[in-house]
Amino acid sequence: MSKPKTLGRLEEKLLLALLHVGGESYAVPLAELVEHRTGREVSPASSYIVLRRLERAGLLESRVGDPRPEPGGRARRYFAITPRAEAMLRTVRQESLSMWRGLESRLEK
Repeated sequence: MSKPKTLGRLEEKLLLALLHVGGESYAVPLAELVEHRTGREVSPASSYIVLRRLERAGLLESRVGDPRPEPGGRARRYFAITPRAEAMLRTVRQESLSMWRGLESRLEK
């Protein structure tokens, strides 16, 4: 398990999306939520790759669900956030707020 020191932007957004769903989810709804909230297109495939990387780093746990009922239906991998990821998000949030503090009036122009 590698230890990320920082989070990439998509990594952060996917972790936040998992917090928004309040439990576990698979890549497609998470990509859709990020897209809906940010207006930026996120492919399910890239989301899945990032989610697996976050899992290897110990920031997510996953389980494989039952196969979908349609013929040839594949099982989905469901991801859940770990306490370590929540702690990292708190740190990232504080760092961001610290950097943004004092710039509000300058950027409201």
